[in-house]
Amino acid sequence: MLRHSSLFQFKHGDHTCIFYRDEEHLREMLVPYIADGLRKGERCFCAQRAHFGKQLLYDLNFLGVDTDKAVKRGELEIHTEDETYFPNKRFEPSALMDMLLRSLDDALMKGFSGFRTAGELSWATRGENRCDQLLNYERMVDKAFPGRAATGLCQYDVNAFAPEILESVTEAHRLNLSETKPNCFHTGMYVRQSNYCAEIVADKFVLDPNYYYVVQKNRPREIVGWGVAPTFEKASEKVEAMMLEGNGSIQ
Repeated sequence: MLRHSSLFQFKHGDHTCIFYRDEEHLREMLVPYIADGLRKGERCFCAQRAHFGKQLLYDLNFLGVDTDKAVKRGELEIHTEDETYFPNKRFEPSALMDMLLRSLDDALMKGFSGFRTAGELSWATRGENRCDQLLNYERMVDKAFPGRAATGLCQYDVNAFAPEILESVTEAHRLNLSETKPNCFHTGMYVRQSNYCAEIVADKFVLDPNYYYVVQKNRPREIVGWGVAPTFEKASEKVEAMMLEGNGSIQ
């Protein structure tokens, strides 16, 4: 089911990864994310596999976005993986980071409210293994985006990566999105902060779902609070408060 707006709302400075098992799951989360950015007046920059880029345009049109107009005005850019990650036939993390920051500055100078990105990164496991370079790039983005009018979403096919690489990817993102289980009704956002982590879960088939959350300390491992909220914003506020307090009370 394609939603007109994301289950989980993103703000400037967020650097999030999506762990997906199939393209249907990816579309469910990515299409509303891009649509939200366009509605907010952000420039949206996508690096996708060629066939998926075409599917993304089709899905955005289905949601009522005039993609021809958005592309013409520079509001929406959809590039292939090679165009974005290998402009000189090789992956150069520092050069890519510089390009993103220049694109952000250009977007703000031209009157956009922010710069929103969505990039497929599963190419790192094909042919020459580039996972170490990729993780270095992700750490650079995670340091650069906070405090800037930028929002990033990184896409990882869980079938393509070894578990230890996915664990390192998680550590390079404060936020990550995934289905709670294959073929289930729920989608979860995971948040990490210092010695705490949290999960916020919602039913993806409900128009206005409740958001269930649980916060736990990592060392020693213990649950410090949980609850339910009517919106993602409210759930996020509760989660952030518990993490900041360090000893959140059960709601």
